[in-house]
Amino acid sequence: MYAPGDVGTLAEIQEFYRSQKVDTTIIELMNQTNDILDHVPFREANTVKGHETRLRTGLPEIYFRQLYRGTPISKSQYSRVVEGIGMLEGRMELDIKEKELYGATFGTYRASEAKAFMEALRQKAATLFFYGDHARLADEFDGFATRYNDINNPHVIDASEFTYGSNSEEEEEDGETGLTSMYLVAWGPDSVHGIFPKESIGGLKHTDLGTYTTMDNEIRKFEVYGDLFSWNLGLAVRDWRAVVRICNIKTKYLANTLTGTLANINGSETKVSSTREDGWVNLKDLTIIAKSKIPAGMRNRAVWYCNPQVLAGLEIQSSDTKNVHLHYGEYFGVQNVPAIHSRPVFECECITNNEERVTAGGSYPEKSE
Repeated sequence: MYAPGDVGTLAEIQEFYRSQKVDTTIIELMNQTNDILDHVPFREANTVKGHETRLRTGLPEIYFRQLYRGTPISKSQYSRVVEGIGMLEGRMELDIKEKELYGATFGTYRASEAKAFMEALRQKAATLFFYGDHARLADEFDGFATRYNDINNPHVIDASEFTYGSNSEEEEEDGETGLTSMYLVAWGPDSVHGIFPKESIGGLKHTDLGTYTTMDNEIRKFEVYGDLFSWNLGLAVRDWRAVVRICNIKTKYLANTLTGTLANINGSETKVSSTREDGWVNLKDLTIIAKSKIPAGMRNRAVWYCNPQVLAGLEIQSSDTKNVHLHYGEYFGVQNVPAIHSRPVFECECITNNEERVTAGGSYPEKSE
């Protein structure tokens, strides 16, 4: 049965079809840039419900050999981790009478709605990669922010320690913290990758359900064309050293990078302070420290992810003609991608500016070993 807003109203449908003389192309203002979805390497899980991984947590003891004396037996230690899989779905139903009324144009409308469903799935998946929380909702898998949520974790860097001048921890008057993060991820089959259920096909799937009978809110039957959009996926962090999070970045100070006037995130102009003055966030030093925490063998495949405000602040800080840390290149088939210390920086709009402050006391893999 349907609730208000679940299906298009007659007025909305007629507006779409109202005239062949009017450009009925819908401008996709709700689309987002979430480059992470183009980079995640997916692997088939070893179970239907998730992926079981064994992590080495200790090495065997080594002894000095003595003549005529044996060597004690030793062995390594390991822990068992099971990564979960979430099942995302969206269902679209269109009354078959629409096809009778609008003929061939009906296909255009159906395809347009399908694009919206697929974009919604992509945005949901991207958000889960960062903010999924199995403890909050059992159907979700844990994302990067959930896994790296303790500043005592050596792979979590507190940006507030690199913010000069004003550095109070009070929340904004509107109740939002105004904090965001950058994430450095070294993708790989033995480090970090996506997963999909065993003996299934990975990726976003569209199924044309054809025509069938459904019911309205008053349990009256009618026929519809059905489409099902689904994506079964999860995130496996097999080596916790392959991810670094720079947290507690104060969004409102990201413009404080150069002396002059700069449009802030709200579109208005603001006077910004000089380097290392009030509120200046030292993104260049933060990224150097983060890069150095990734093991050398993984560093060459590490990729940065941040939202548009952080990306703009990073580029502005690196715009000095003497700066040699930032350059632009081609990565993952995309040209003119900014790279800091030879590691590409990609934009993810799903990374919010309203993250909760990361403090001590959270959980992380090393603590539980």
